[in-house]
Amino acid sequence: MFQRHSQLLGDCLNKLFDARVLVAGVGGLGCTVSTLLVRLGVGHVYLLDSGVVDEPDLNRQILYDRSDLGKRKVEVAQKKLSQINPRCEIVPMHVRIDLDFCLPSVDVVVDCLDNFESKFTLDTLCEKKRIPLVHAGVEGYCGQLMNILPGSIRLRHVFSAAPKESSIRQVYPPLVTLMASLQVNEVVKLICDGTTNLVNELMLIDLATMRFERIKIRGGAN
Repeated sequence: MFQRHSQLLGDCLNKLFDARVLVAGVGGLGCTVSTLLVRLGVGHVYLLDSGVVDEPDLNRQILYDRSDLGKRKVEVAQKKLSQINPRCEIVPMHVRIDLDFCLPSVDVVVDCLDNFESKFTLDTLCEKKRIPLVHAGVEGYCGQLMNILPGSIRLRHVFSAAPKESSIRQVYPPLVTLMASLQVNEVVKLICDGTTNLVNELMLIDLATMRFERIKIRGGAN
């Protein structure tokens, strides 16, 4: 199933076969991220989420349909992803992340969580275990992307406090797909050669104006 990208990736494909990636949050971002990881050939994917499928999720969470309402997201996602690539080991983890959570030994963690309190917790856990973290966030027409490596600027340096979040968040579905695709692109680069252009930088995207911007982060709260 990898014929259409095997020549593009070359020896990198074998690294993906052996790679272990944790997807934190299997909602809008996480559904697309996990789908692309499995289709690319990542050998081991851990799915972390404590939620169940709800009707408002269906506008952007591409792994779910109406028959899945009320079911655990990680279990539905595991079943559907396994049908795409049976060679991939998919580990569902139906737990809520906190500072006592023990991250499995993985090569990269992908931040697909939907609130900053959980994002900060995940960032702290990755810092302690020195695991690269690919962060993204979405709201409205706007998204952000940042890679956080051991020794680099952390998420808390970019956001000194959790931004105020609306009770009913509006999210433009095409933005979610775009940001998730960019996250996976960064995961592939980190696994294949350890390089990334988004360390100590924050990428901002506004699909309403088609504005793409990269901001250097020089340390401290901004």
